[in-house]
Amino acid sequence: MFESQKGGSPLGRLRAWDNGVSRRSLLKYAGLGAAALGSASLLSACGSNSGAAPAATGAMHKFAVASFPGDAYFLDTINLANKDYDKHKLEVPKHITPQSGVQSFQLLVAGAIDGYAADTMLLMATHANSSKGKRPVLAGFRALETTYGIVGSKKHQWPGPEASFEEKIRSLKGKRIGVTSVGSGGDLQLKLALELAGMKYDDVTALAVGPTAQAIPNLNADRIDAYVTVQWTSTRFVAKESGGSILIDFAEANVPELMRNQAVVAIAVREEMAQQQPEVIKNWLAAQDDAREWIINNRTAAADLLNNSGLGGKAPEIAAAYVEHYISKVEPRLKPMFKATKETVDHMSELALRFGSVKKGDITYEQLVPEFARA
Repeated sequence: MFESQKGGSPLGRLRAWDNGVSRRSLLKYAGLGAAALGSASLLSACGSNSGAAPAATGAMHKFAVASFPGDAYFLDTINLANKDYDKHKLEVPKHITPQSGVQSFQLLVAGAIDGYAADTMLLMATHANSSKGKRPVLAGFRALETTYGIVGSKKHQWPGPEASFEEKIRSLKGKRIGVTSVGSGGDLQLKLALELAGMKYDDVTALAVGPTAQAIPNLNADRIDAYVTVQWTSTRFVAKESGGSILIDFAEANVPELMRNQAVVAIAVREEMAQQQPEVIKNWLAAQDDAREWIINNRTAAADLLNNSGLGGKAPEIAAAYVEHYISKVEPRLKPMFKATKETVDHMSELALRFGSVKKGDITYEQLVPEFARA
């Protein structure tokens, strides 16, 4: 999806979905089955709020949140567990869990999802290739660091921790590398890593294998040689459960600055809601801020919740380590209410431009970031 270097749409037929496609047809096209979402509950949650009058003061507002297990979405998990949505007048009985980040944006553009913590470059690509009003905009950043890594199979010998970035990435040559989906954030990060190591995308065989739950059995069955992980905890969990090793964490000090210095977890909302109902978006941001503060004040409980919700109760040590990482490394870099600076947005848009997922001029700070979300 991100192969085009000539400004073609990286999201294929996404433009057509803005023009009167029914929600049921969209879900059929997107391949959303009951196993992933529960068709009846999804359709009831997919009522678009576009064009609706702003919620009256004190009134509850239906708000559909897409979320996945893991640390990038941990604020969502906390919000649901602590009933933070209710406190901020948001009706979110449960989260919607699509099959991938790409699919999440398809649903957001169609009005089936109102908010989603997203890969930043995927957000920008969707923004550039969707119509005004329905396209996603960036309401803030949850993490101003990269969360990606690569885990190698136990069946191979890999360079050690002391090896250079180039040596580690070149060890992937000729191997089968799993990514969540073609065109996903992990796929794009793999391309960037290969380029920075002087390699080509064709030097490896990228295979779409799904999220963490599918990565582990694929590694164990020798169907892939390595897997691009998308979250801090999943990097460590995949290595633990597969018996493999962490080949590289892209946040490591010896990783090139271009790759290491990324803000990969953005907060996406639909443009028309940000324009017509900014108070609803602000309420969602306030709920997330409650979750941020709760982690700091409840380290042990936070680690337990993350372990049980995102790691299947199997990795309390990984969950505890992430909570400490969040408090010491992630949270101190955040702006109040997750606001986005022009510098960060410009840096990420340059990366998106570099890979042809957007064209020059597609992304501007003023159009991408609502005024209330600017730092």
